[in-house]
Amino acid sequence: MPIEPSVKIRPISEDEFHSIDHKIMGVVFKIHNELGRFCDEKIYQNELAYRCGEMGLGEVATEVPIRVSYRGFQKIYFSDLVVDRRIMYELKAVEDIIGQHRKQAINYLLLMGMHHGKLINMRPQSVQHYFASTKLTTEKRYDFVIDVQKWKDLDEDSIWLKDLMANLLSEWGAFLDTNLFYDAISHFRGGPEHVIKTIPVTIDSRVLGTQHMHLLNPEVAFKISSATKAVPFYERHLQSFLSHTPLRAIQWINFNHDKILFKTLLR
Repeated sequence: MPIEPSVKIRPISEDEFHSIDHKIMGVVFKIHNELGRFCDEKIYQNELAYRCGEMGLGEVATEVPIRVSYRGFQKIYFSDLVVDRRIMYELKAVEDIIGQHRKQAINYLLLMGMHHGKLINMRPQSVQHYFASTKLTTEKRYDFVIDVQKWKDLDEDSIWLKDLMANLLSEWGAFLDTNLFYDAISHFRGGPEHVIKTIPVTIDSRVLGTQHMHLLNPEVAFKISSATKAVPFYERHLQSFLSHTPLRAIQWINFNHDKILFKTLLR
């Protein structure tokens, strides 16, 4: 199987989730009051798991592996806490929850085939908690369209990338974290050291500095994004960046919900 959670997930309605979550959040607040806000994430995770077990909420698992694979590539994610094979909790101990944390929670829900979870931050004076939810089913994640009308097969490397990305999407589905696809590409190119290179950024022949980019070869970079709003604006800035580098092109792949654009940006 291309995506394998280590526990068999049981479906749950949103009402059922909120009913169980109400009990668990009561425990979270008690832990926060008793331990304070300066413990490491793992300490809160262990104590919450223990108390959920004491409450008789069913099987409680921590650091739940989710294996994603394709041929020789494998990446394992770890979900912080899964209660009764029905509810996922992601715990943080950071100054503030940011967009990347929310994306991570949704990514884990999609990988496990779940619809509801909670993102909890124990570091602030008052516990931060956000309901994470998605209506996407596994079947819907495979219902996508790839648009290659503006893609150019500039070289063998570009053809290789296009074919690999199409195969990965066929195996894993859409809507997932773009870093997963970057990791897979790097793996099949021999590792990050063969893909991530520094290139100069210039204005009027003045070198402003160097910047890391993912390269297929010295002339062609690639970019994987998940821009869903102001996509033309995003593209314009990519094009501006390209114009200040020695690169010939950027092969751009953008995940816009169920519409996936493969486009070649030329200098």
